Amino acid sequence: MQVTGLEEIGAYVDRLRATPEEVTALFRDLLINVTAFFRDTESFEALEREVIPALFAGRGADDTVRVWVPGCATGEEVYSIAILMREQMERLATVPRVQIFATDIDEHALAVARAARYPATLIEGVDEARRERWFTADGGTRVL
Repeated sequence: MQVTGLEEIGAYVDRLRATPEEVTALFRDLLINVTAFFRDTESFEALEREVIPALFAGRGADDTVRVWVPGCATGEEVYSIAILMREQMERLATVPRVQIFATDIDEHALAVARAARYPATLIEGVDEARRERWFTADGGTRVL
């Protein structure tokens, strides 16, 4: 309301009804889009050390491991999980099928995630070995 200069909630509701662009702007303002590859280091270390090995424990080629990442935003965290899972799979003699589902209510963010193209600055926090292995340079972006 402050940005639009409106002081009355009713006037803002009227503006929302009359202006689809304002609805989109409000939607974007309400979303929390804080994401990064391996964003919370301690959490991802725990996933790598404890959670992901447990997901694969006792599973064979006839099994399926499914992971759902709700609120995936532009995909950095879900791709981080996928990298950890793939690295775990390489340590196994028998590998189950893996399905990773990622969802978000922001269609624009999902489009970014689907494209898997990120500015090189977004992967600066990824260690060099993983950058070299999992990302491909493409001009000023990196592609998964």
